Parts: sequence; structure tokens; C-alpha cells
Amino acid sequence: MFVVYLKKIRVAMRIWIKRAGILLLIPFLLIIILSVLLYVPAFQDFAVRQAAYYAGQATGMRIGIERIRLSFPLNLRVQGVKVVENQLPTDTLFSLDELNIRIRPWPLFHKEVLVESVGFRNVQANTKDLLEGMEIKGFIGNFEAKADRISLSSERATLNRLELSDATVTLLLTDTTSQADTVASAPLNWFLDLQKVDLTRVALAMQMPQDTLRISGFITEAKLRNGKVDLGKASYGADSFELTASSLDYTANEEKAKKGFDPSHIGLSDIAIRLNALFYDSTSLSGTIKTFMLKERSGLEITRLEGAVHGKGNQLDVPALILETPYSRATLEAAIPYTVWDKGSQENMNLHLDAHFGKNDLLTLAGELPEDLLHAYPDKDLWINADVSGNQDLLKLKRVQVQLPGALDMQVNGKATSIADEKKRKGKIDLKVFSGNLDFLLAFLPVESRDDLAIPHHLLLRGDAELEGEQYRTRLLLQDGVGKIRLQAAYHAKEERYKAHLSVDSLEPVHFLPHDSLYWMSASINAEGKGLNMFDSLTWAKVDVRVADLRYGRSSVSDIRLEGSLENQLAKVDLISHYPLAQMDISLNASVKQDNLKAKLIADMQHLDFEGLHLSDNPFSTSFQLVAEAETDLKDKYIADLTLGDWELVSGKYKAHPKTLVVKARTHSDSTFVSFHAGDLSLTLTGNSGINGLSQSFNHISAEMDRQMAKDSIVRLALIRPMLPNLHLELNAKKDNPVYAFAQMYNIDFQRLDLNAYTSPVTGIRMDARAYKLLRDTFLLDTIQMRVWQDTVGIFYQAEVIKNKFKQQTPFSMDLSGQLQTGFMDALLQYKNEKGDTGILFGLKVGKEEGGGMNINFFPENPIFAFNRFTLNPDNYIIIKDEKNIRADVSLQGGDGAFLDIQSKETPEGWNEIDMALGQVSLDEISKGFSAYLPDISGMFNADIQYMPSDSSYTMTAGFNIDSLHYEGGRVGDLLFSAVYLPLVDNEHQVDMHLFHDTREILTSSVYYQSGKQENIDGTCTVSSLPLSMLNPFIPEGMAQLKGNLQGEMTLAGTTNLPDIQGYLRMDSANLYLVPANTAIQFEPKDIKIHDNRIWFDKYSLYANGKNPFVIDGTVDFTNMSAMTADLALGARNMQLLNTKRTKNSLVYGKVFVNLSSSIRGPLNALVMRGDLDLLGGTNVTYVLQDSPLTVQDRLSGLVTFTSFDEDTLLRRRPRASAMPLGGMDMLMTIHIDQAVQANVDLSPDQSSHVNLEGGGDLSFQYTPMGDMFLNGRYTLSSGTIKYSLPVIPLKEFNVENGSYVQWTGNPMDPTMHITATERIRTSVTLDDQSSRMVNFDVGIELSQQLENLGLKFILEAPEDASMQEQLARMGEEERAKQAVSMLVTGMYLGSGTTTGKANLDMGAALNSFLQNEINNIAGSALKSVDINFGMESYDDNGDGNKRTDYSFRFAKRFYNDRIRIVLGGRISTGAEINQGQAQPFIDNISIEYRLDPSGTRYVKIFHNKDYESLLEGELTETGAGIVLHKKMQHMRELFIFKRNKVKPVDEDEKNKENEKEK
Repeated sequence: MFVVYLKKIRVAMRIWIKRAGILLLIPFLLIIILSVLLYVPAFQDFAVRQAAYYAGQATGMRIGIERIRLSFPLNLRVQGVKVVENQLPTDTLFSLDELNIRIRPWPLFHKEVLVESVGFRNVQANTKDLLEGMEIKGFIGNFEAKADRISLSSERATLNRLELSDATVTLLLTDTTSQADTVASAPLNWFLDLQKVDLTRVALAMQMPQDTLRISGFITEAKLRNGKVDLGKASYGADSFELTASSLDYTANEEKAKKGFDPSHIGLSDIAIRLNALFYDSTSLSGTIKTFMLKERSGLEITRLEGAVHGKGNQLDVPALILETPYSRATLEAAIPYTVWDKGSQENMNLHLDAHFGKNDLLTLAGELPEDLLHAYPDKDLWINADVSGNQDLLKLKRVQVQLPGALDMQVNGKATSIADEKKRKGKIDLKVFSGNLDFLLAFLPVESRDDLAIPHHLLLRGDAELEGEQYRTRLLLQDGVGKIRLQAAYHAKEERYKAHLSVDSLEPVHFLPHDSLYWMSASINAEGKGLNMFDSLTWAKVDVRVADLRYGRSSVSDIRLEGSLENQLAKVDLISHYPLAQMDISLNASVKQDNLKAKLIADMQHLDFEGLHLSDNPFSTSFQLVAEAETDLKDKYIADLTLGDWELVSGKYKAHPKTLVVKARTHSDSTFVSFHAGDLSLTLTGNSGINGLSQSFNHISAEMDRQMAKDSIVRLALIRPMLPNLHLELNAKKDNPVYAFAQMYNIDFQRLDLNAYTSPVTGIRMDARAYKLLRDTFLLDTIQMRVWQDTVGIFYQAEVIKNKFKQQTPFSMDLSGQLQTGFMDALLQYKNEKGDTGILFGLKVGKEEGGGMNINFFPENPIFAFNRFTLNPDNYIIIKDEKNIRADVSLQGGDGAFLDIQSKETPEGWNEIDMALGQVSLDEISKGFSAYLPDISGMFNADIQYMPSDSSYTMTAGFNIDSLHYEGGRVGDLLFSAVYLPLVDNEHQVDMHLFHDTREILTSSVYYQSGKQENIDGTCTVSSLPLSMLNPFIPEGMAQLKGNLQGEMTLAGTTNLPDIQGYLRMDSANLYLVPANTAIQFEPKDIKIHDNRIWFDKYSLYANGKNPFVIDGTVDFTNMSAMTADLALGARNMQLLNTKRTKNSLVYGKVFVNLSSSIRGPLNALVMRGDLDLLGGTNVTYVLQDSPLTVQDRLSGLVTFTSFDEDTLLRRRPRASAMPLGGMDMLMTIHIDQAVQANVDLSPDQSSHVNLEGGGDLSFQYTPMGDMFLNGRYTLSSGTIKYSLPVIPLKEFNVENGSYVQWTGNPMDPTMHITATERIRTSVTLDDQSSRMVNFDVGIELSQQLENLGLKFILEAPEDASMQEQLARMGEEERAKQAVSMLVTGMYLGSGTTTGKANLDMGAALNSFLQNEINNIAGSALKSVDINFGMESYDDNGDGNKRTDYSFRFAKRFYNDRIRIVLGGRISTGAEINQGQAQPFIDNISIEYRLDPSGTRYVKIFHNKDYESLLEGELTETGAGIVLHKKMQHMRELFIFKRNKVKPVDEDEKNKENEKEK
């Protein structure tokens, strides 16, 4: 049985094994079948189609593969691969002609890859936006690589050969990656053995994002042999590397490359490099430079760079590195330990440099230089020798020597310790400089200035500089012959503390200023202080200047001392001179604050001899005492007072003591007043505008004149006249004044001077000036007069000098007359003697040419000078008919070097070429000469224009330059503009324009124009780093400042009727700093595209604070320049508009968060704006009231303004300008204010008085095209405090009641207010038994009704005390108001705690007495020159218990020698029946009294009175006039006696005549 059973088991096992074997063979059979199928072409084509299909579905691209063939064992060939985008427009992302890969299969089983070869041809790739932050474009013509072995297990690879040829690769860095790669990558430990690498004809390029930086290179041939790369150990090496005939270009901006070496435009060519034995890892560096040659665009060339670098071990050795150019040679030897800069290192480095640089290399390397300097620089090499050794703890400059033979020899040595430790660092450098001939440096100056300066030969400069921690010290000595200048200075950087001593001993400045007269100087300056901000209260400074000997011309000055100090914002300067020819004691004291400057100058000029100081050729000296005070807020307020007295003028034997001179000047925003009085001299200037207003008026006039001149070269005076400001200048002088005394010293006498000048928009310009009996020695001019007047036709003027016969002198007359009318103007000068003969006759006329154009000529044909007849250049003229018809013949020369020469020259073709040269025109002189009409401009202007017409067009060249242009004290820079117009063939024209700023080109434009029916245009305009700071002088001071550069490019095409402008503008590192808000607005450095005649704001961002920007999106269409339109969307999301802290100059500070969503559409002159503005929670903004009118004294002093009639003229207040419409804008904005918004106002500089509010609401603001504004909505307050002092009420803090609100119903300036503000006061209350208890009261004010008819009510409550609250409720409203006022004033409850509620004292009497005393005390300090009284009376209005209280006041002032008295009185009434919807007049009583006699007994009185008499009579109003008599008498009849003894006046002229007769 067992045997049978065993047999059965054996049979079953054989069957199971057979079946299992079959199952195991199936996978192998499938693999074999599949492997066989892979080598079948039909199956390969099927697999390619399926793979391409599924890959296209997964990537969304169209992928095509022409053929794939796999041959035994693993030889792969791929042909015709192409990847194309699936979306329009289509673009090819990748293409491949052929790829061949040969792999040995058996090493794969050992985790090794043996690639016999890899090769591909004609590969083209374009990644577009597939790779984040970059875009790669390129083409590879041929690539072949052969590897000996690649082991995946041991991470080693050997590449026998790698060849790349005919390749172009461009890398565009479009942006930085948005997210950092936080995934840790596995370390790479591969070892690469690169036996042979060859590159042939390979071009590489790269461009940085949002920048003009571009780098490109071309490799003609490069070879690398036996390269070793160990990524695990970070070591790299090669037996050799060669680069042949290659190039590299680097461009940093779009500007044109400058002459010489330009680091922004580097172009290297003919690069040849051969390096051997290269090796680098983290501990060593070595290599040998066999060949290094290249050429640079500027002309620099390296012909040899050879040497070795050995860095094995712990030190980097450079035995001898040699650099040679055709003109220079440098040798460097160095030994630098790697640990030399480690703290505590004991290793030392050693550097030795020997070099000499030729002139060509130095001047080329220096960049663009003046042409004259290139010739003036000496033809000698510059030698540099240096030895440096040491480490971080001790660094030594053993010897640094710079020599330019015959010109300069400089030696420097020194040492420094603990360089990296700011506290322990110390160092000292010794300097010695010998100069020879440095005249070539003068070539940097303009040609006209070179003769004014000189550099002495054989100068010696020596000294040292020390550093110890944060403190710097220096000692220098400059020696010129016997003259010495010594400087000792110290500065502590952290503490901003400084101290300096400068001494000048026996210096001869004429060696430096050869044409000046300053021959000798000995002086000293000592200065010390702390802080660099003069407005800081912690800043202090002291300065002491002494002049021991100063020789100027033939004069000598000595013994002069100047002392100055600044401490606690108080500055003091004292100038003391004991020099006999200039004895003086001058003291200046000033208060220096950011918003207020006050200064007082006291000068005691004991003796000043002008002849002794060689300031005058004739004997003249003076002495005087001067007191001057000035004050300004640096905005609109300027006040100056000057008194010059006790003065003496001495000229030869003549001595005069002029009258005391008093000058007063006042200018505010609405008035200007200047007066000058001395004896009978009176000069006054009045106007209804301040300095800024007058400047604005004159600017408007200038702009209107420019506009009219640009229109048709005609000024229409009728349009100018309404723009004139109201000004009046008056001068009167006789013989008792400083002007007359000063004239007497020069033997000049006059009888009287009169001047009246007016400008007015009604009467225009008028002036009448006269001088009578002007006598010089014995020469007498009877009358000199000048008249100017204007009517509806034009302006006429006439100046006349009349001389009658005096002694033996011959009479004559001189006349200058002319007119200015629409269309022409003329001027004629005439001089005639007693016989009527003409001595001078010369005229000029400018008019419109008949048939169009302008004609300028001088007349008459034969002018007369000094009774001799002269002739102008024949038929002098300037005739301008049109652009091709201009003729001129004018020649003018100026003695000051300025010239104008205009000449026309006829060409053989019959045209007239015009040459005009204008030179040496000082803008500063023009600005000063027309300071009332022009802003403050300075600079030197030159121009040269050539105009050459032709058959079809004309050619013109123009060059304009302004040297050192300044506008309103701010530097604009050196400006140069050149333009060339050239006619081309086929009616084509070209205009090239260039604008330079400080020698750098900032704008280039070239325009081609084809005239004809189409009038085609084609041009470009490039803005290259235009500095926005040059615009700052044109921005009002204290408003804003610009930084950064403007860049851009534009192209112009199309026709003149339909131009097509394309391009972009970019703000580079630009921001707008808003001074009042202390906030900078950053402009996004993003291109603003200009396309299809539209400016595209593609979500352009402006950043204020935080990361959330203000975004502008949309376009501005300028297709029709005369009707430009906008379609813009403005948006901001949680934008932090403001985030500043309070400073001294803050107008607004705090934090402001906003949401904005709005649109602006329509023509620019009729824009429609709609949107929503949300003021978000988190906003906490404070407005600083700079000039607060809210103090008690200010309110009282401004309550009544008195004008004195003692002055000759009245100051008239400038009328307020009406609001200007915003160009017809139609605006409708919904404004939502979050309930958490906090709005504050600082009412005082110390923030003791302030308003803090919290609340929100929804408002609707509308602005119509007619300029009307409407505001609707309610602003509800949830909380707030008001800390403020009311009249007679001390500083209180009121809490705003929740639910108070301000509501607008249209007029933004007249809202309805419902605000309750209370203060909690705890005070005692007297009970019936004379005991007292403490009660908490809420006392305050309640504002109601509209702002223009504001209702004010005082409220008083005791919410925590029921009995007292009941007592207050039983009181009348008027009684509670009295109790509230008394509590606010005194802090006490003046009623009683009785249950009857009756007061224990007379409130009317108590409050009246207390309030009058308090108010009169305040008024006494605020209105010292005014009589003022206050009162309070109570009435029972109708006998029904309703109380009425009148708060009255009375002001009175006398002036005009007490002859006129004005009395103003008024009242404010409160009560139940008062102020129900009607406004109360503030002033009820007015009276004017005029005194008829000096004794004050007779008055004329005009009055208007309104009083409340009684219950029956009510209010009575009286208006009338009368005569008031005040007289003491014993009898009634004496009242009618009016006769007085009159004193006969004395006529001064008659008296003088009588005196002359007596003589």
C-alpha cells in the first residue's frame, strides 16, 4: 500500500512540476516575444504613434515623431521630432532632426551604463513660459559624445569625447521665482572624467529681468583636456584649457557708449586664453596662465598676462604675475594665507606691486575727458609701488608711492589694528605729497575760467590721519613758499561730535588767484560742536574766527574777531574789529526753529573808512548804529524792522548827520507793506497780495504773454491788464533826509523828488515820477519827469528832461517817448539844445509786415549821436514773412561781451541763409533785472542758429546750452540741446535732437518726415536715465521731492493726421516724497506701454506703505491730441496709505487704510468718475493744526480788527479767490467710514489740546462739471474726547456721547450737528443743614442745528444721584445752563442741595461778577490796546417763568491822534424763546465818533443801537446821527459861544523868499 501510494505521489509531483514550469516560462516567453516585437519596424511605428498621442493628450501639445528605430542590441535612432503648441498662435517649442544613441546592454545588469555614443543634429528649443523665471531659446547644429563607462552604483562617469558646434543659446531671465524650493535635494557625489571637450562656433547670450543688462559672447574655438569634476568633494581640475578668437559684450543701459572706457558698455574681442594645470577645491587653488590676450572697445589692449597661482596647503602664492599692454606693465607678487582674515590669526599676508601706466592707457581708462586735457597731460608714465603686509589684527602699509615725474610724488605709509572691531580698531596713515607742474589739471575747467585760477609749483602737503573706534582725527599741513595752512580736526561718527582748528599763516592767495587782489592772509578758525541738524534742540556749536592780517589791493585789515555759537536753538554771532579803518562791534542773536526764525542784529559801526580800505578813490567814511529785527515762518510771513541812527557821513571837509532811518517790511499771504522813513523822506509800497501771491500774478502775466506771442507774435494789452495785481509805490523827499545828505557829499542838490506808481486791473499801469531843481555842482536840471499811462488802446510813455538857462549854462531838452499797441511798438530818443538843434535821435519800431509776417527796423535812416549824424548799416531790417522768406541785416555789440549778430546771405540758388549768434547772456542778470516778472534763474546762456532754406524745404541747425542752470535757488544742471534739420530726397526730411544734462545725454530723438499728400512720419525717441531730481526746483518748496530716473523708448510712424506712437516709459528707482505727510510714494519699475496711440496702464502699481499697492489699470487714448480720452480703473485693497510718526514738520501722521474701487472715463476735459472709497478699521490718523486760531487769546485778538488811519495809505485785504472747477469733472463717490476709524486733531504743538473721535458712516460726495459740491450722509460717533479750553473755561477734557453725529444734506460747509460732549466733575453740594456731600455731575455742551446757525446749550446732569437729578430737572433750562457754566469755570456747584431747588445765591450777580473778571483778565492780555467790557443780565421774558439771559460785550478804540473813536457792542442771548431757527446778530451796537476840536468837547456821532428794555418794550432799535457837545459852563448862554482865536499858518515858501530878500 505504501509503495502504491508513493507511486501516486510521484506521478502527481511530475504533473505539478510540469505545470509550474509552464507557468514560469510564460513571462520569459512574453519578454522574449515583446523584445522581438520591439525590433519589428511595424510595431515600432505603432508604439511611436500611441506614445505621441498619449503624450500630446497629457501636455496639451501636438507632438510628432517621424520615425524611431531600435536595432540589436540597444542602438536607438530617433528622427523628425517636433513639439508644437496647441493654441493659437502656434509656436514650435522643440524640434530635432536626428538622435542616435548606442548603449551596451550587458553592463546594465551591473548598474553600469556604457554609452558608446550619443549624437544629435539640428536641435531647436524654445521653452517660453514652461520654466519659471526664465526662457531659453537656442539651436544646436551638431552634438556628439562618447562615454567609456557610467556607473550608477559608484556614481562615476568617464566621457572620452564631447563635441559641440554651430550652437546658439539665449537665456532670458523674465522674473525671479515666486516660491523658494523647500524640498531637500539628495547630495551629488558623481565623479566626472572629461577626457576631451571641444566647442566650435558657439554663441551665448543672457538678459536680466526688468533691466537693460545684456551679456553676450561668441566662442570660435574652445578646448578642455583631461578635466576632472568631483561633485562630492567640490573639486575641479583640468590639464589644459584653450580659448581662441572669441568675444564678449556687456551692456548695462541703453545710453550711447561714452568715449574711452565705459564700464556700462564693455566690448571684448580677439580673446585668446591658454591655461595649464588648473585645480580648485575648498582648500586650494592652482594654475598657470600661459596666454591671456584681448582687446577692448575703447582701445585698451592686454598683450600679455602670464604667471602662476599656487594655492595648495594653507596659503595662496602668486610668485610673479605679469600684466602688459602696449603702453604699460605691472608685476604682482603675493603670499596670502587663507586664515589671514580670521580673528586671532598669526598668519601674515604679503603683497608687492610694481607698475607703470602709460598716458594712453590712463586717459582711456579714465573715460570721457575734455579734449584739452588729452593734449595737456604730460607724456610720462605714472609709477605705482606698494608693499602691504599683515593680517586682521595688524595691517601695515610699508610703502605706497605714486609718482608722475615732474608733476607729483606721493608717499603713504601706515598701519591699522583690530580692523574688524568697531570699538577696538586703531589705525594711522602718514601722507607726504610733493607737487611739480600740475597745470594740466586746469583743463578740467571751462576755457574762460582757466586764467582765473593757478596751481603753484612745489606745493608740499604732509600730515596724518588716525582712526580709533568711531573717532577720526587728522593733522594736515599745506605749504606754499612761506605760506602755511594747518588743519587739525577730530570727528566722532556715532556721537556726531566734532572739533577743528584751521590756521592760515603768511599765505599768498595771489599764487592761486593770479588776477585777484588778495595778496596776504593770516587768520585762524576754531570750531567745535555736536549734532548736524541746526534745528535740533540738542545741537550745539561754537566757532571763533580771527583775522590777524589781510591785505587786499592797497588795503590792509587786521585785528578782527568773529565769535559764534548755537545752543538750545539759540544762535549768537559777535563780530568785533579794533582795526582803525574798520572799527565795529556787531552782534546777531537768533532763535532757530523749524517753523519760526527770529533774529536781531545790533551793529555799532564806530568808524569805516572807505578810502583807507581802498574801496573808494575819494575821501569817504561813515559811522552809525543799526538795529534790525526779522521774523519768518519760512512760508508766507516775513517781518523786518530796521533802524539806522546816530550816523555820520564824512567826505573831505563835508560832514553830515542824516536823520534816523526807519524801515519796516511786512508781508503776509494777503498783503505786502514796505515803508522807508527818514526825516522828510517817505517811501511806501503796498499791495493786496503777499510775496507768493505777487509772484503768482506775475507768472500768470508772463505765461499769458508767452501764449500770445506764440500765437501770432502780438501781445494784446487788453488781455494782460485784468491780470495785474494792485500795487502802489509812493516816494516823497525834500532836503531833510539821508538821500539828500548823501547827495550833498557829492555836490548834488535837489528841491524835491516825487514818485507815484500804480498797477491795477482796472486802470492798468500808471507812473508819474518827477525830480525838481537837480543840481550837480553848478549844473542845474530844472525838471526830470517820467510818465507812463495805459488806456484801452495801449501803453504810452514819455520821459523828459528840461534844463532852462542857469548862469552861463545852455538850455537843452531830452525826450524819450513811445507807445505799445496791438500790432506794433516804437521808441524814440531825442535831445535838443537851446536852438532846437538835435543832439541825439534814435528810434526802433517793431510791427506786422503787410501781407503777413513781421518787420523790425531801426529809425530814422540817419540817427544822430552828439550832434553828429550817423548811419546804420544800410536798410537795417529783420523781415520774417514765412519759413522760407526771412531776411536780416543787424549787428549789435555789447561792452560786457554779450553780442547779437543776425545776417542773411544769398545763395546761388536765390535763397537767404540766416546766421544768428547769441553769446555770453547771463540769465542771472536778466532774472535780477526782471525779478518782479520772472522767477529766480541763474546760468550762462549761449545759442548758435543757422537757417538755410531750399527749394522744397530748409535746413536748420541749432545749439543751445545753459551752464549751471539754477531755478529758485535749486540747481537744475548744465543743459545742452542740439538739433539738426536735414532735407532728404523725395520730399523727405530728418530732424535729430539731443538733450544733455551735466554732460550726459538724457534724450535722443530722430524723426523722418515725408511731405506730400500722406505726410508720412517715422521717428524714434529715447529717454536715457533722465534724472527726476532735476525737476525738484520747479516743485514748490516743502511740497514734494522726486528721486530716480525716467527711461523710455518711443517710435513714431504713420502720418501727421493719424500718427502711430509705440513704446514704453519706465520709472527706474523712482519715488515721490510727500513732505507734509512724511511719506514716499514708490513707482513700480514696470514698463508703461504706449501702443496704438494709447498709454496702457497694465495694472500699474504705486506703493505708499506696506505691500498692497494703489493700482491703475486702463488706457489713455491720445489718437486725437485735441480730444484725449481716458478709460481707467483705480483700485486699492487694504492699502496702507499712511504710516508715519509725528515729527516737527508733520501735517498729518498716523495710519490710514483704504479700499478703493473707481473708474474714470471720458474726455480729459470732461471726465466722469464713479466709485467707492472705504476708510478701513485700523485707521488712526491725526491732523496737526499748524497755526491754531483756537486759543482764547487768538480768538479774542481776532474778534475785532482795527485799522489805523495814521498811515499814508490803507492796507487792503486781498479778495479770496473763488474755487476753481476741476476741468468739468463729473464725480460721484460713495464713501464708507468703518466704525473703528479713529480721527484726531492736535490743536496745540504739545498735544495738550486735541480732539480724538471714533465713529463711522456712509457718505455720498458729488462734484458737478459746474464746480458745485454736494455731500450727503451721516457720520455717527461712537466715542471720543475733546480736550480744549473755551473762553473763560480752563482746559477741560470732554467725552463725546455715543450716538452723536454730523449729517450733511447737500452743502459740505453747512452740516447739521448733534453732538453732546460732557465731563465728569465730582464736587460737594451744600444741604439744608449746612452739611455737604459729594456728587458726581456730568457737565458739558450740546451742539445742535446747522453750522451756519449753530445752537449751543450747556447741560448739567447727576446720573448717579437721584435727588440731585430731580432737583436739576425742576430747574428751568436757563438755570441749569448757568449752573453748568459756573461748574465748568469754577469746578463747583453754586446751587444748593435743598429739596426746594431754590438757589442760595443770586446766580446773575455771582456769575456776572466772576465771568467779567475772568474775561477782562484774558482780554487784558489779548487786546492790550483795546477798551473792553463784558456783562451778563437775566430777564423774565414773558412773565411765565421762561428766563432770558443776555451775554454782552463792548469794544472801543481810539486812533488817528485820538480824533476818531469806534465802539462795537453786541450780545448773545439764550433762553426758551431764543434762537429758534433764526441766526442771532453777533454785533448789535456800532458807533463812530469824530472829534471836531483838540479839547474834545465837540463830536460828530453816527450810531446804531439795539437793546432789550423790558417786558413791555421788548427789543428797541435806534439808528441816527448827531452832534455831541461836552462843556462845563456856569450859564446856559455859554453853550452857544463857538468863536476861537485862530493861529495864522506860516507858508514855508514865503518865509524862504523873505529870508532870501533879507540876505
